[in-house]
Amino acid sequence: MTSLDSQITIRDLSFNIEGKSLLSDTNLSLHGEGITVLLGANGAGKTIFLKLLAGLLTPCSGSITSNKRNLSIKTSAFVSQEPVILRRTVLKNMLFVLERITSEKVTFAKELLKLMGLNKKEHQNALTLSAGEKQRLCLARAIITNPEILLLDEPTANIEPNSTTLIEKYLIQKVRSSRKIFFVTHDINQARRLADEIVFIHTGRVIEHSSAENFFKNPKTKEARKYISGKIN
Repeated sequence: MTSLDSQITIRDLSFNIEGKSLLSDTNLSLHGEGITVLLGANGAGKTIFLKLLAGLLTPCSGSITSNKRNLSIKTSAFVSQEPVILRRTVLKNMLFVLERITSEKVTFAKELLKLMGLNKKEHQNALTLSAGEKQRLCLARAIITNPEILLLDEPTANIEPNSTTLIEKYLIQKVRSSRKIFFVTHDINQARRLADEIVFIHTGRVIEHSSAENFFKNPKTKEARKYISGKIN
C-alpha cells in the first residue's frame, strides 16, 4: 500500500436536504496519512462529512481531492457503527469483497483475521459472532480491499472493551502509517489515544482544525472547550 504523499483538500463543501443545511462551506487541508478524529455533538454533521468523503453522498457544492484528483468510493472503505455482515462464514465474508481471489489474498485474509483475534473462527457463520467480533470482521474486510482512505463511523460504540482494544491496537500499530484514517467518536479519551489531528464540527460547520495536542491543550472556541469538558449543550 502506497500512502498518500500529498494533502487532502476540501473546498467549499456543502450538503443540504430539502433546504436544510447539514454541512456548510467546509474548507480544509488535511494530512494524507495518520488519523484524523472527527468530534462534535450528535447531529453536528460528522457522519454526513464522512459519507461525503467516502463518496456515499454527493455534495451539493464543493470538491474533495487528493494528488490533484477527485476521491471516490473506489479509493475508500467505510465502516459504520452497525456491522454489516453477510450470511456466510467469517472467511467468506472477507473474500466476498475481492474482485479476484488469489492464494495470496486468502493468506492475507487469514493474517488479518488473526490480527483481529478471529483466526479460530474463520469457518464459523459470521452472523453468530458477538457484536465486537462482527465489528472486527468489518474492519478486517475493509482493510483487505486495500483502500487509500479508511472511514470509520464510531466503530467501537457499544462493543466490548476487548474488541475496542484490538481495533485501536491495529489502527495504531498496523494501519496509520500506510493510509489515511478518518475516525468518528464521542469518546474523548479514545480521541486522545488515537488522533494525530482533530476536526471539530458544530451545527454543520467545521469550527476547529488542529493537531490533537493543540486541540486538547488549547481549544480555540468556546464550543470546543465545552465539548471537551463534557458540556455538549
